[in-house]
Amino acid sequence: MSNYIMGRRLEYRIRDIFRREGYLVIRAASSKPIDLVCIKNGRTVLVECKAGRSWLGKVRKAELIGLSEQAGAPILLARRKRRKVEFTILPDGKRFELKDLFSSIP
Repeated sequence: MSNYIMGRRLEYRIRDIFRREGYLVIRAASSKPIDLVCIKNGRTVLVECKAGRSWLGKVRKAELIGLSEQAGAPILLARRKRRKVEFTILPDGKRFELKDLFSSIP
């Protein structure tokens, strides 16, 4: 399975998780500048998804942090590892699992 297909599956999985929590979720075409924009009660969360062998380089991480600052919204990195999804808030690097997702987002 290609990285594209694994990444798209992860995006849909994360989209569905946020939708179940009542968020309006917008998936960006071609994943630029961000994969998902999640909005609920005037609160916005930006989500970047990585699956398979995809990784977040220094330049892309800096771009995402800049986007987060520009939007005034937290940026969340969702990474699939062995069928589990690990979440990291950028830039501080705080990691948590799905069960703690909505209580951990600033």
